[in-house]
Amino acid sequence: MPDQEQDSHRLVLHPLSEAIGVEVRGIDLNEPMDEILARTLKAVWAEKSILLIRGQELDDDAQYAFARIFGEIAARSKPPVEKRDFVPDPENPMHLITDRVDENGNRLGSLGHGEMYFHTDKCYEEKPHRASTLYAMEIPSEGGHTKFASLYRAYDMLPDDLRNMLEGRRALQVYDFGTVPVGTDVKIDELMHYWQPIFVTNPDTGKKALYVNRLMTSRIEGLDDAENREVLETLWDIIESPDNMYEHIWAPGDIIVWDNLSSVHARTDWPQDERRTLRRCTVQGDTLV
Repeated sequence: MPDQEQDSHRLVLHPLSEAIGVEVRGIDLNEPMDEILARTLKAVWAEKSILLIRGQELDDDAQYAFARIFGEIAARSKPPVEKRDFVPDPENPMHLITDRVDENGNRLGSLGHGEMYFHTDKCYEEKPHRASTLYAMEIPSEGGHTKFASLYRAYDMLPDDLRNMLEGRRALQVYDFGTVPVGTDVKIDELMHYWQPIFVTNPDTGKKALYVNRLMTSRIEGLDDAENREVLETLWDIIESPDNMYEHIWAPGDIIVWDNLSSVHARTDWPQDERRTLRRCTVQGDTLV
C-alpha cells in the first residue's frame, strides 16, 4: 500500500501491515499541536488501531500531552491479588516502567520479564482503558518485540454461523487468567474480573470488533466446558493468524499508541540479563457496548 500524505500538516502515513497499524512521519511531538492535527491523529488511530511515531525525545509531560489527544489520562490501579513483586514509581503514579531494576535489585515495573500472551489493557474492569501509549527508552539487543492483531478484522473473518451463535453473548475477562497454572484452585473473587460483550462497537468508527483475548478471556456465557474451550481456541486462532498481525521491533525514541477496543497486543521474550524499559501511559475508557 502506498504512503498517504495529509496536506494540511505534511504528514505521511505509512501502513505497517495489511491488517493493522500506520506509521506517522513528519511530526515532532515536542512541537505545539493544533486542534486540526490532533483530530487528524485521533481519527487515523481509531481507523487503523495503532499509530507509530519514531525518533522522538519525550519527557513525561510530552508523553502525557500526546496521550491526552485520545482521552482522559487513566490512573493506575492495583488488583486485590498482586502476584508480582515491584516498586511503583511515586513520582509518576500513572506511568508503568515495564522492566527496570534499581540499585538495590528491586524491580520497578509490574509487568516483569519475558513473553506475554495477547491481551487488551484492563479488559477485566467495567470501563477498560481505551488507549495505551508506550515510549521506548532502553531496548535489548534482541527480542522484546510487541505484536499487535486487529479485532476489527477478526470480527470480519468470523464464519457466519459462529458470529450468529455468539451475537449478544458476554465473555468473562479475568486478571491473570492465562498465567494461572491448570488445576490451580483459584477463586474468581480473588482476581479482578468482569463480564464484557464479545462483540463491541467502536464509538469513533462504528465498526464491530471481536473483544476476546488469550491471556484474560476465560469463559463464554451459556457454553459448557467443552464448547467453551473449543470456541475460545477457534476465536484465538482467528485473531492470532499471521495475516492479522503486525510485529513491532522497538528502537529507542519510538512511541506507539493503540486502541484497546480494536486491537490486542503481546510481547516476545528477550535475554534475561538485558534491560527493556518502556514508559507507559494509558487513557480511560467507558462501559463497552
